[in-house]
Amino acid sequence: MKKLVTISLFIFWAVVTAILTAGLVFRKDQPINPVNPPTSDVPAGGQILDAAAVARHNFVRDCWLIINSKVYNVTNYLSAHPGGVATITPYCGQEATRAFDTRDQGRPHSNYANSLLVNYYIGDFNQTVDQAQLDQNTQNTNSVIPRGDDGEDD
Repeated sequence: MKKLVTISLFIFWAVVTAILTAGLVFRKDQPINPVNPPTSDVPAGGQILDAAAVARHNFVRDCWLIINSKVYNVTNYLSAHPGGVATITPYCGQEATRAFDTRDQGRPHSNYANSLLVNYYIGDFNQTVDQAQLDQNTQNTNSVIPRGDDGEDD
């Protein structure tokens, strides 16, 4: 009887592991919110960093947030976030000030977390950013190597 239970448990966990692994392997990168995928329709003169522009960046592979009337490209930081990718992705392409200020737990982020934002800054909300400046700011956010530890207990 013990042998049967042991074998059954082993088979059960092997099947569960196989299903989870297959799910991760075949997972497709889906938009977080059903909005048109990002396009390169930025006019030569630049772009206004308004809600519509930010909303086009609502993917795990292209995540912009509005925090305190500033726009941040946090795409490269997602995997380093101590709370995990899933704590930020629901806000991709959206206003995220309240979530950032409270960490969805009523507690503020650390000073270190606040200091990280400058690395991901694109521009002020509703500001017109010329294409060269937008490209430079995006390039700067892509060159940041996140540490992944802000001393918080998420």
